Amino acid sequence: MTQLDAPQHAAENENPLWDTIVIGAGPAGLSAALMLTRGRRRVLVLDHGVPRNRFTDHMHGVLGHEGLAPGELRRLGRAEVEAHEGVFDEAEVVSVTPIGGDDGARVHVATKDGRAFRARTVVVATGLRDELPNVPGLRALWGRGVYACPFCDGYEYRDRPIAVLAAGEHSDLKAHLLRQWSGDLVLLVNGSFTLGEAEARSLAARGVRVERSGVDEVLAGTDGRVRGVRLANGSELELEAIFTNPTFVPLTGMLDGVDIRGPEHPESRVWVVGNAGDPRANVPVSIGQGAAAGGDVAFALLMDEIAAAGRV
Repeated sequence: MTQLDAPQHAAENENPLWDTIVIGAGPAGLSAALMLTRGRRRVLVLDHGVPRNRFTDHMHGVLGHEGLAPGELRRLGRAEVEAHEGVFDEAEVVSVTPIGGDDGARVHVATKDGRAFRARTVVVATGLRDELPNVPGLRALWGRGVYACPFCDGYEYRDRPIAVLAAGEHSDLKAHLLRQWSGDLVLLVNGSFTLGEAEARSLAARGVRVERSGVDEVLAGTDGRVRGVRLANGSELELEAIFTNPTFVPLTGMLDGVDIRGPEHPESRVWVVGNAGDPRANVPVSIGQGAAAGGDVAFALLMDEIAAAGRV
């Protein structure tokens, strides 16, 4: 099945009942969909094509796929789900509502373009949005030298000039962590972040410099990647990477009013996986959470069918 075929397939019946609707086609959603389609469940994947890691060129720390482009992983995962008769449709979901239907429908899913779908279960794998510190130039270089996760991107900048742009609590701990990758490291005190004297001494003892003048702008090189920062005192620092702490905003507004009691067998029949429920879930963790949810959903569907058979 091709991407162009999917919408026609999804609409071939008048409002069909799906065993599972998976919302989001990133690593968590595709993993859940693969488990369920291999279990011969009727699965619809709704996705509007705005993955969290679209800003970066390569994934790291993903066993068997080190350095693979994120879009390539999604392409491979989608092909695997389609090969097991999973159906894809491009849509942005705006609401998920528990219902009760005589035919076993438990959840109503509405999309931004006005369509409605019914399912026995739903897996929400919509990810999150990274809200970065309000520093000019920072957002434009997100994934191009500006990162959040040292384990995801630190190795590529080993022994090179790195900065931690302070944002929120524990920014000094991120600097301590990054000391494992480079000895050329500076903590940029910025915004409302304050650094105590004890914390400053601890950083100095490990060779981490502290710059307290604040950051006016993150600077890009001719290659479109980070080349440094301009400080509030007018001086510039040459850098190759900047790590910071974004505010993580889960993209789960469609679940307002839904009682999520999961992850195992929530009464609402809605499971939340990956970054939508866990901001620390990197790609391999998200894949694992999706696979686990797929198994849980399959078991919940089975229990419903056993119960229904007993009432006949």
